[in-house]
Amino acid sequence: MSATVRVVGKLAQVDGYEWFSPDKGLQELLNAMLSPLGPSGSDPNSDYHAAEAAVKLLGGEIIDFESTEYVEGVVY
Repeated sequence: MSATVRVVGKLAQVDGYEWFSPDKGLQELLNAMLSPLGPSGSDPNSDYHAAEAAVKLLGGEIIDFESTEYVEGVVY
């Protein structure tokens, strides 16, 4: 699920473990911060955690996110 952040006064959104932003420099920086191995298969909210890591390192805030719905019986 996606997450939107405001970093250095600019908006960016991570969706499908890939960052998008009107500011291409910020987009490249954020994508470079992602693991080249991709998200952990045990993390149902990898976009949120990528946003959380970006805000922790660069400052800013998470302004919107969609969490994955919990499914009974699924092992995360």
